[in-house]
Amino acid sequence: MDNVTCRSSKFSAGRDQWRVRRIDSRSARTSADCDRVKKFLSSGAWSLLNQFVRVGSLAAITIALGRHFGPQLFGSLAVGFALVRVFAVVTTFGLDRVLVRHLVDREEQAAAIVREAFWLKLGIAFLSYLTMLGLIFTFERGDTLLLAIAALAGGGLLFQAGDAFDYAFQAQGRFALSFFGRGVPILLSTTLKIGAILVNAPLLFFAALETVEAAIIAAALFVVYRRTISGSVSAKSAGTVAWRRLLVEGLPLLLSALAVMIYMRSDIIMLGKMAGYQVAGIYAAASQISEACVLFPVALMPALFPILVRWRRCGPEFYHRQFERLFLLAAAAGLLFSLTLTFGATTIVTFIFGSNYHSAANILIIHAWTILFIFIGITQSGYDVIEGLTWFAMFRTFIGALLNIGLNLILIPRHGAVGSAVATLVAQIFSSVLLNALHPGTRPILRMQFMSILLWPALRGLCRKDSAPKSASWQELANRVTLADG
Repeated sequence: MDNVTCRSSKFSAGRDQWRVRRIDSRSARTSADCDRVKKFLSSGAWSLLNQFVRVGSLAAITIALGRHFGPQLFGSLAVGFALVRVFAVVTTFGLDRVLVRHLVDREEQAAAIVREAFWLKLGIAFLSYLTMLGLIFTFERGDTLLLAIAALAGGGLLFQAGDAFDYAFQAQGRFALSFFGRGVPILLSTTLKIGAILVNAPLLFFAALETVEAAIIAAALFVVYRRTISGSVSAKSAGTVAWRRLLVEGLPLLLSALAVMIYMRSDIIMLGKMAGYQVAGIYAAASQISEACVLFPVALMPALFPILVRWRRCGPEFYHRQFERLFLLAAAAGLLFSLTLTFGATTIVTFIFGSNYHSAANILIIHAWTILFIFIGITQSGYDVIEGLTWFAMFRTFIGALLNIGLNLILIPRHGAVGSAVATLVAQIFSSVLLNALHPGTRPILRMQFMSILLWPALRGLCRKDSAPKSASWQELANRVTLADG
């Protein structure tokens, strides 16, 4: 009897120890999950702050310049800056997310990747700058003001090579470093521009300040990199970087981003040439207001992208369920902004830019609805990269760019700036949503997008229990995410 009691006591003690270990294991996993959530929230907050400073400063300076110079001169400045920003996309060569992914996967080669990315981007920037000036000189030889604006502001393309250091910050999720290397210099540059407005500096001085701002940002990113990340990795990383493969991977993203920039900026450029700089200035005022609203998805996607990669490792059902939620949130936010700008267009335009731009209200009413589809398109961009659909993403945006240019050629002579806004909206709808029907890999995304735009069926699905794989419990899913992080 004593032996039985002893065995029973040992069994009970062993069972209690097993329960304690199980509870400790659950607590550890819960703590790890909380740490991941905190890390994402922290990264998202810094990324959002960085983008808020960038977009907010750009919007503030654009408004100040619009009020200071009036529609005519402001339009010439807007057309010149639009050309520079198109070639700024070429300078990236679509390597931003590709390099971040390789920096995450190949930490032992981080220093070599950053170093070679810097020189590669510098070479591409130099060629882009010369190409831009050559095209303007060839086709717009008589427009010396446009050539001068592009030449002075385009010098900033060369300093975009400093973005290579920012990729290292993003790969490690250290978005606070990105803020100190990019956000703080932007605030300094904004102060310089405001001072220039107060002393009535000439138009070309503000074009030159674009290059000054890019130089300050590049220097700040380099200093922050040297004092933080550079010291923690070997300066002579082993291995070679397969740049040919990286360029092949980045090419569709480059073409996609270039197509996006073309149909976002071609309207201003075409209006400047077909309807005059004053009409382009009024259109630029309306588009600036709607583009400022795109801050939130643009800011959050870099912080969210590593989480999306981990979600995919948890199983297809769980992965797609999370994307349904993301599309719902994106559509709800986009609708909120679009409706607000639609019903308050006149008040918003006159309050921000003044009575000289009152005709921009009709443009804003139409242009505001591009926000909804831009939000949805940015949400899909992460899916395209993860699923290897970058070539199809390039195809969609390329078709959107061609459609926008074609519609602008038809509508601008008849309806002016309002016709250009309609062209941009139609192109955005096709590029972000409708063309997903052409590829089997994006048809599930098309269904999610339609549900998110309708809101109520997606909201009903959001209230249901998460559709994780039936064979896996929530705890097992947490384990998978933990293993993915490890």
